[in-house]
Amino acid sequence: MRIAPFLLASCAVLAAGQGAGAATLRPFVQIDGAVVRLGDLFDDLGATPDRALGRGPLPGARIVLRAPQLAAIARDFAVAWRPATGGEQAVVERRADILPPALITDAVRAALRGAGAPEDFEIVAPEIQPVLIPSGSHAAPSISQLAYDPQTSHFTALVSVDVPQMRSVSMRVSGDVIAMVPAAVTAQHLTAGVTLSANDIRTQRVRASLLRNAAPIPRDSAIGMVLKHDIAAGVALTAADLGRTLLVARGSLVRMSLTADGIALSAQGRALDSGAMGEHIRVENPLSHLIVDADVTAPGQVRVIPRPATITLVAAQ
Repeated sequence: MRIAPFLLASCAVLAAGQGAGAATLRPFVQIDGAVVRLGDLFDDLGATPDRALGRGPLPGARIVLRAPQLAAIARDFAVAWRPATGGEQAVVERRADILPPALITDAVRAALRGAGAPEDFEIVAPEIQPVLIPSGSHAAPSISQLAYDPQTSHFTALVSVDVPQMRSVSMRVSGDVIAMVPAAVTAQHLTAGVTLSANDIRTQRVRASLLRNAAPIPRDSAIGMVLKHDIAAGVALTAADLGRTLLVARGSLVRMSLTADGIALSAQGRALDSGAMGEHIRVENPLSHLIVDADVTAPGQVRVIPRPATITLVAAQ
């Protein structure tokens, strides 16, 4: 590691004589500021002033002072200390805090939102390298040179971190914007024909791309619907996966009703289609073999849609 300039050259003599008592070397010390002082290296300075020696290490870094350097500093600053073995050393480490990567991600997210990113999205990017800042300081990342392509969802941005007493740290961050939506997701494996209950599905944020360009189904709307096919656990549901509960099965007997011109008629018919509440199906009169259109109104019941000759059809029963 590069040694600070003040450790490589002798300083001017600031005091003529040694202190009365012997000073003690501090083999390891942590500092908070940007400057190394004489008192960081030696205890018991006596009357010797605690002078600033020079620039210290960067936050999180350290410098190692060997015996010859320490002896020169002690001599030049009139500190009563001399190396005994020649193997003495002092390690000076600067305390540091790690700027939370979440702060950087939040700053990028805010910039992307202003650049037209979806309302709800996640960022997929390589791991952001930690930034060390002086202990106890605060920093707010700034974003510049942002480039975002809505077509590919890719972005690049220059992130800068400025902290007093420390040179600016810049990094380039790139990644992809993933649009997210709330959707009804299966809580377990389900089979075709199951009527969904509250225990079968949960609301979860999912990638919009998983919906296959379809609109998500809210959980409350999905409850009571019927699955059209088997589906695995953890799958976001769309309208293509669901149907309404069948009240009429194809081939079953149904009660037909018709109201027209103040006349209410009813008869039995055979459903040619399956249908849920409100759906249109075809119904055949078993006697006349005429086919009418009807709306499903209840289990096993339909309301015939009036048309010419319909009254004759129903009245014949």
